[in-house]
Amino acid sequence: MNHMKIIYSLLFILLCSPIHAEDVFTTEDIYSLKDITLSDVSEDGNGIVFITSQAENEYDGFKNTLYFLDTHKGKKVKLLESYGSKGMNFSSIKFSSNSKSIFFLSSGMKTSGKESNQIWSLSLSNRVKRKVTNFDGDISDYDVSDDGKTIAFIGQRSSDKKADTKTPSPIVIDRYQFKRDYEGFLGPNRDHLFIFDTQSRKVEQITSGKKDHLYPSISPNGEDIAYMTKEGDFDRHNNWEIFIKNIKGEESHRKLLSNNGEDISTSYPSRPEWSPDGEKIAYLHGGDHSMLWYALQEVSIIDVETGDIDFITQGFDRNTSLPQWSGDGQNIFFILEDNMKSQLMKYSFLDNTTKKITPDNMYLSGYAQSYHVTDDEIIFQSSTSEIPSEIYHLKEDQINPITSVNEQFIKNKLIGSTELISFQSFDGLTINGMMIKPPNFDSKKKYPLMIRIHGGPVSQYGRYFDFDWQLFASNNYVVIVTNPRGSSGRGFEFQKSIFAEWGIEDSKDISAALDFALDLGYIDENKLGIGGWSYGGMLTNYVIAKDNRFHAATSGAGISNILSGFGHDHYIREYIIELGTPWDNLDAWLNVSHPFLSADEIVTPTLFLVGEKDWNVPLIGSEQMYQALKHLEIPTQLIIYPNEHHGLSKPSYIKDRLDRYLDWHGKYPEK
Repeated sequence: MNHMKIIYSLLFILLCSPIHAEDVFTTEDIYSLKDITLSDVSEDGNGIVFITSQAENEYDGFKNTLYFLDTHKGKKVKLLESYGSKGMNFSSIKFSSNSKSIFFLSSGMKTSGKESNQIWSLSLSNRVKRKVTNFDGDISDYDVSDDGKTIAFIGQRSSDKKADTKTPSPIVIDRYQFKRDYEGFLGPNRDHLFIFDTQSRKVEQITSGKKDHLYPSISPNGEDIAYMTKEGDFDRHNNWEIFIKNIKGEESHRKLLSNNGEDISTSYPSRPEWSPDGEKIAYLHGGDHSMLWYALQEVSIIDVETGDIDFITQGFDRNTSLPQWSGDGQNIFFILEDNMKSQLMKYSFLDNTTKKITPDNMYLSGYAQSYHVTDDEIIFQSSTSEIPSEIYHLKEDQINPITSVNEQFIKNKLIGSTELISFQSFDGLTINGMMIKPPNFDSKKKYPLMIRIHGGPVSQYGRYFDFDWQLFASNNYVVIVTNPRGSSGRGFEFQKSIFAEWGIEDSKDISAALDFALDLGYIDENKLGIGGWSYGGMLTNYVIAKDNRFHAATSGAGISNILSGFGHDHYIREYIIELGTPWDNLDAWLNVSHPFLSADEIVTPTLFLVGEKDWNVPLIGSEQMYQALKHLEIPTQLIIYPNEHHGLSKPSYIKDRLDRYLDWHGKYPEK
């Protein structure tokens, strides 16, 4: 965007500046930092609803608070609060068409623990709450028509079979994919699409069968519903398609897309987005589903009548997400992920041009609805390397903060400086990343090094605020975060370069990052650390099996004996697409199992951490690596967090993880 005027509030900058700060980051700060989520913006743009989430020590959970903010008057009102057994839980907040109330999902007061998830409403004038639906089961998603007469929701009916209070019934498995992280074993029930008439209060189920349905979206005139599902054997492929159903008609469900073999992405949450005139739908096209998560996510426009598709971001060679129409239908907005940036873009149908709306240093998430367009204004959520996520207002190329929930916290903290870096890997490929230096950095001193590796693998480190990085920097580490091959933000060829070859060449990119760091002149060669979570934990294992220069490693929720994951985690179809079956392609499985099969080459003291009920990257992966290093008498420890899944949810466990990171890397400064 040429000559964009980015105008921040001077007061905000001064308050957030680390110039007068006194304190470094500690693990206790997880109880002070607030997370903020933009939920929705009213039709007229005069009001927003957002959620803050803050860790609480007393009950070891998060206090979630829902606010309404009048953007013109600057008046903020607390609507709901939930923490521990107190308050009413809430999610999926949406304004009503007249902006006088909001809808949300809730299971009621947490003290009951028995109510199913239903749609509720809350009046903004008198704060009266009302349960809108009384569905026999749980509702997970919904959409409300513009006239408020129809609600389309995704629900799963309660099982008719009563639970045996003495001895649980045997778990009967007959599905191809039979488990999922955070859900456990998958039963016969499926997520179906229902129609709720708000006047008659009648519920009609409009889908059935052994398949799930996602992302209901009601057309502007309220006559049709678009949704997503899969044809054929539901569990054996990931080819999602868009269907349309007339709400009142008897017509069958019409498949809008017929390009078999092409995956409509569900990697990023993006429901079908109707154009204001109801003639087109914007969606994310995911490419050849044999490429799994390596395929690009592209914003595409399909004509509802003809089925013609316009792939408007195909030439970008980058992942895009969250398409949203302008009010006049002349433009479509989306998030573009590009080389450590994630920015809001605007595509014009008038001249087929695309321009950047937000600056390079403001990072917008592509995994949640991080922005809303209202006529000539945009409300969006973003963070920078120095400022945690806040909500901003953009109009006429001017950007000003709306919230400052972390203002008091940040102004008292010493912020480590962040700079972009790049270096050459073993084959000449340029690898990009960032370096976070300790506060009051002195190039004449020697500093311990911490290399952090992101998960995915198809994701990226970006120019956003990260507590872990600042914590390490505050503990006098120079932190390097990189986007090795396989990361997103560099195009399709870069992403798919590790297809069926995890850890083979991307581990060498991490070793090249170490080479780069050692050439800086201010890194202590006797204090080299490495770590990551999920694929970051996996790649950590790959690196230390090949590179013995590191003095300590932390491997979170990783696996190294990939063969042991077959049928045990929730990636069965992805494994077979990428690696084939073990009985037909054993060499491929053994190739990516290198760290476990070469455990006797590891010399780095390694801490393994994992959730007990992680079925994304199951506990067995960490158990096996721990057992191997223990047998080989390499310093190691295994930390298992009870009842936790792939991500840690209890603040005490999050703090424990961070404390153990610092302790482990401090314990082994030398081999």
